[in-house]
Amino acid sequence: MSLTQTELMQLRENLSNEMLMIQKFGVFASQCTDPQLRNVLTSVQQAHQRHYNTLIRHLGGQQMM
Repeated sequence: MSLTQTELMQLRENLSNEMLMIQKFGVFASQCTDPQLRNVLTSVQQAHQRHYNTLIRHLGGQQMM
């Protein structure tokens, strides 16, 4: 099943948002001195990475324009 242009645009936006969150939480974790908070931030970063990977899998062979 092919994705519509609108769906591809939304997917691209979601991918961009997930990448931004991966980067931000990575920076937050790297700057954090509290080990417990750093672990929480790293866990959130990993969750966003999983979301990103899931979106990429759903994209499959579709072109992103």
